[in-house]
Amino acid sequence: KVIVKLDLKNLSGKKQLCKFSLWAENKNHKSNKLVKEISLSENKEIIIEYPMGENPLLWDEFNPNVYTMHLQLESKEGTFSRRIDFGMREFKANGTRFEINGRPIFLRGTLECAIFPKTGYPATDVDEWSRIFKVIKAHGLNHMRFHSWCPPEAAFIAADKAGIYLQVECSSWANQGSSLGDNKPIDKWLYKEAGQILNDYGNHPSFCMMAYGNEPGGKNQGKYLNEFVSHWKGKDSRRVYTGGAGW
Repeated sequence: KVIVKLDLKNLSGKKQLCKFSLWAENKNHKSNKLVKEISLSENKEIIIEYPMGENPLLWDEFNPNVYTMHLQLESKEGTFSRRIDFGMREFKANGTRFEINGRPIFLRGTLECAIFPKTGYPATDVDEWSRIFKVIKAHGLNHMRFHSWCPPEAAFIAADKAGIYLQVECSSWANQGSSLGDNKPIDKWLYKEAGQILNDYGNHPSFCMMAYGNEPGGKNQGKYLNEFVSHWKGKDSRRVYTGGAGW
């Protein structure tokens, strides 16, 4: 099943009776449409469990099945619709091994250090990231770590289609002039940045791992990162989390 969380806003100033419809599909499978009537007098969050059926198509490096969730809200004020891509997969740690959909996985990866000398900035189009992932797959790789940064959404879209397991980081390397757990502005900023990353890109099945960043520093870093990891594991368990990479 899929847990659909809706943040609905009523700007009309009056009570609205709405019809909400959602259905999931990809090129090989279409699930049934679910329709609900919603009475909306003010802004509110609604959580809906959407059944994917007995045998949904799973996502991994060999079969990167991507679904599109269609959402439609109708009222007297008009119709609003949205489409969101997602995948059905379970990526987790089992002892000292990672598993994808219940099977052991061996990550064969490379770093992406935001080195784009021809433009001076990371590619923001899906075609270029598809080219990059095609190159690493040709070398037998299935994983990419974004060293101390988070890529644009185009990278997630391309990785979803290519079946690449991504490790994303919160754009920090706090050991030269900065530190963690010492009540500096970075402590709060990292929570805000992580929340934004998960909110914007969390539905992408390729987003399998997340870290605060690289090589943490500070005498209180251990306590801070333990709490950081526990916080996000409790908020969104769809991926694995670690404190810092590099050490």
